[in-house]
Amino acid sequence: MDSKLGIIENQKLMHSLKLSQTMRLSLNILGMSIIEINNFIHKEFLKGLESLVELNYSYQEANNDDEKEAEINYLTEEKDFFQILEEQLSYFKINKKIKEICLFIINNLNKKGYLELSKIEIKDILEIDDKELEEAFNIVHNLEPYGTGAYSLEECLKIQLKSKGITDKKLILFVENYLYLLADKKYNLLKEKLNIDEDTLFSYISIIKSLNPIPSRGYSVGKIKQIIPDILVELKKDEVFYKINRESIPQIKVKDKINNKYYTKINELINCIEKRIETLDKIMKIIIREQKIFFTSQGKKMNTLKICDIAEELNLSSSTISRAVKEKYIRTDFGIISLRKLFNLDSTVFLYQQKILEYIENENKEQPFSDQDIVNFLEKEGIKIARRTVTKYREKLGYKSSHKRKKY
Repeated sequence: MDSKLGIIENQKLMHSLKLSQTMRLSLNILGMSIIEINNFIHKEFLKGLESLVELNYSYQEANNDDEKEAEINYLTEEKDFFQILEEQLSYFKINKKIKEICLFIINNLNKKGYLELSKIEIKDILEIDDKELEEAFNIVHNLEPYGTGAYSLEECLKIQLKSKGITDKKLILFVENYLYLLADKKYNLLKEKLNIDEDTLFSYISIIKSLNPIPSRGYSVGKIKQIIPDILVELKKDEVFYKINRESIPQIKVKDKINNKYYTKINELINCIEKRIETLDKIMKIIIREQKIFFTSQGKKMNTLKICDIAEELNLSSSTISRAVKEKYIRTDFGIISLRKLFNLDSTVFLYQQKILEYIENENKEQPFSDQDIVNFLEKEGIKIARRTVTKYREKLGYKSSHKRKKY
């Protein structure tokens, strides 16, 4: 009797391990871009199994008329920027949960090393508190190259100043508020704002120029020749239609005679790819419903939409949805955009962005509003916001600075 129970328990354990392996593969595939999936299929999963399967591509429907067949440029074998950051975590004495938060932050950095995922969203996805998040950020900000994980140029430079032990309050004030004056070479105004002499000013400028505005510069970041969009969107008579780009992922066909062990492995991969497509399709149905105005306005307007809202509707975890939208792109008739762009987490931020959009859209094109003008307009409406924040939102909306918008 005990022997039989032991066999049953062992079978349950093996089934559980098998299930977890399949789930891990499914989640990994879900988080991959099309480029990464192709790389994974060719270089890892089917290594040594090439004679057992056929891979068929069909790009015809997946490309614009003026696009050539999509090129896949496989990632370099050398350690890249993100792998180097992950390796450094082993040097810190931190618990498993904090390490997982750090890894999540690293895996959501953009190609420059900046973080675009808000702290609110990270807390929501990982279900962590402020203290845990702060501890993780302190670690990430102490990884080399310094400046990694910043939300803005100002924060990136401040992290680097801290790493050098520079605590000069006026220099920090310079970085926080007046980089735009440096860009415009308004040295006299800088001296006035900071109440410093010329020698001090240029010593500050020298320090700032020694800092790195792009943390990933000099490191491999797995650059690719082009982005292959996962979703193709088309607008017809104010109706939005979409299609998941299946054609850029190879169809895997198993040949007749194949060992059952290999058949199971390959079939799992096929099912995981189908699951990825199915999940993206479910997410896009909601996005088209909730963000129709984004597509009909050519990306000029957007409703508030949170990752947790979609997670709740689809009965999935927020982390699964976050993984699904990571590194995914939509091809529209007004350009290729990141799927993550369709999520707006904070209705207050959205309101500010809408106000900035209205000011710029209705400005005199011969005398466009500066960011400081917009700060002043917002203040009159009871909205207090820093100039650098206005700059950040303006750039996110896709508008150039006032002197570049000016029409002569």
